[in-house]
Amino acid sequence: MVPLVEVIATGRSPAVLLLLYWFETVLLLVTGAVRIVVHRRATGKAGHHASIETTSNHEADAEFTRRALADESAYLKSFLGITVIFTVAHGVFVAALVFLFQVAGPVSGTDARAALYYAILVQGLFLLCDLPRIAHWSFAELSRNVGAVSLRVLVTQLGLIFGLPVAGMTGSPWGLVGTFVALRAVGDAGIVWLQGFVKQRDLPPRMARFLARTSKQSPESLEAEFDALKAHGNEVEALLELPIDEARRNTAPVPDSRGPASRR
Repeated sequence: MVPLVEVIATGRSPAVLLLLYWFETVLLLVTGAVRIVVHRRATGKAGHHASIETTSNHEADAEFTRRALADESAYLKSFLGITVIFTVAHGVFVAALVFLFQVAGPVSGTDARAALYYAILVQGLFLLCDLPRIAHWSFAELSRNVGAVSLRVLVTQLGLIFGLPVAGMTGSPWGLVGTFVALRAVGDAGIVWLQGFVKQRDLPPRMARFLARTSKQSPESLEAEFDALKAHGNEVEALLELPIDEARRNTAPVPDSRGPASRR
């Protein structure tokens, strides 16, 4: 909200926000990679040997994940991977919109540098605050901290797809910029909601009833599937928290790290 208020108050071109948004995405990729490397060197956890594709497979159990463990850069490579390609492509589109077609208004070199410096300052401060604590993070905490980058790239993609038609219909540069701002707010709120949802013991009653009707299941069977999904997730999470040598040796099912008292 701070850059948005500043642009409105000073009368800068709203296109500055598009540049800032892309600069932030690039810096999130860079600082995310730094966090991953620092955490890997400090902890040596098995999670760094698993790709995001493996850890995000909800059907995979701990044994499947153990067999899929690769080299120590597997998580870092998958974190960067296609995300870097899309980020570069988005940068080309944003530069064309801002400087070539001036869809969201003209931007001076001074304003572009101000956006870049602001992004560097904010993301640099966040990284400096995290560095002393990264060695004490669990792998799950690391994943939550760097996982928002992929959503940011998706939001940028959707902003480009829907922002231009909105700008055309409204006849205002704020149509494009407003779409980016709104999608970012929805994306950030969605992350918070999802993190809280997966921590719930049971499905919310209204959601359970709705899903039961649409899937033609009983609420009990739906709840059992939800519990099984969480159990698989807990086993995989416990495996990824182990030192890599121990994780490779562990061929037995990984126990639920929450303990018996928290199981149903």
